[in-house]
Amino acid sequence: MRYQINGYTDMYTVIANERKIGGAIEAAQVRLRTGEIFANAVLTRLEMSGAHFCSIGFVTEEGKRLIVHVDDISMIADARHVNVCELTNECMRAEKCADRLKRLKRLCELNEGSCTPTFQEEALLLAEDIGLDEARGHVDLSFLPQAEKARVIRIA
Repeated sequence: MRYQINGYTDMYTVIANERKIGGAIEAAQVRLRTGEIFANAVLTRLEMSGAHFCSIGFVTEEGKRLIVHVDDISMIADARHVNVCELTNECMRAEKCADRLKRLKRLCELNEGSCTPTFQEEALLLAEDIGLDEARGHVDLSFLPQAEKARVIRIA
């Protein structure tokens, strides 16, 4: 888990900057005013009208896409920003992993033979979002810097 989401502003920031920061927003539960409950909903859109939030788009575990007016939401429980590989919602995990993997492959194609720090940063972000093992299974990531294993030093 990257971090807990504390309100609509946090949700909007993550969704608006999804390409730069990666991950997705998953809520353990979204309850509507009508009493309907959706577990492990992945929030995909948060729309504003002027300075006010007006609607939220999310995808249920069954893959059903809903757009709900903010006034119709009774509760969003345990919303958190997580890496795509950590999503509990299987439908969205598969969709977002495929999307990120496609982008990573295209990025590697375009930057073949050129290994700039910006390219490395974006490739690492995408690979970590998908899961390093999964990404390495599809793309050669030998150009990424290897993380050194931390040494444990006992003082006393």
